[in-house]
Amino acid sequence: MPAMLKGYIDRVWNNGFAYGSRKLHHKHALWIGLAAAPEDHFQKRNYDQMMVPYLNVGISSYVGIDDSRVEFLYDTLAQNSAHIEQLLDRAYHMGLQYGRKESLHV
Repeated sequence: MPAMLKGYIDRVWNNGFAYGSRKLHHKHALWIGLAAAPEDHFQKRNYDQMMVPYLNVGISSYVGIDDSRVEFLYDTLAQNSAHIEQLLDRAYHMGLQYGRKESLHV
């Protein structure tokens, strides 16, 4: 797991916020990972697939969010404006679907 993500989880998803006496009320979680490298670089050593159970089970399920999903946006530093627009469009639609899901099930 990248150090920035580990630091975020350690500082934010903690006792008193995400679990314990006070906890998150969410029923769904959508993790969107931004990866500077292309997808084949991650697939070569299964880096992306190693993070999925950690985020879905080790973090989300632990704090009581059993409906969790991990998505990755690859090659986010590409200089190709069409590719960047495609990533932004995909992220927008993932958020839109998540928002609809939240409004239906909360």
